[in-house]
Amino acid sequence: MKENQIPQIAVSANASLFLYLKERIGDRKSKVEAYCDLLDKASKRFVSRFLRNKDYEIGTNQCHVTITDLAAEWHWHRATVRTYLERMEAFGLIQKITLPKSIVITIPESMSLSELKEGFTSLESSESEAQILDND
Repeated sequence: MKENQIPQIAVSANASLFLYLKERIGDRKSKVEAYCDLLDKASKRFVSRFLRNKDYEIGTNQCHVTITDLAAEWHWHRATVRTYLERMEAFGLIQKITLPKSIVITIPESMSLSELKEGFTSLESSESEAQILDND
């Protein structure tokens, strides 16, 4: 083997390991946590308190939010929230209707909300276990 070649190593890892390794900065939500929040809001047909007087009917698997509210809740910049939502839409995980001062987010019906929430809940519990291991 030449001196400047780096040997390749196969590493076996699962989601729990990556959740353990991810950096946690204050109260800022991770992208996974933000998506879980959107799933939760859509399943409850959440409407932001500032939008409750607006004339927009929320359907199944939808939530009506503002970028500013999500930014404050997730501790992100508004531009980061906008980019995140665009990427989630590009992945096909959400559909969004942009209104003048708000967004209606829909989780596509082809996705089972309960299955997605259960999957992310198990990831979050794995993260808690990883934090416990970290403290030992």
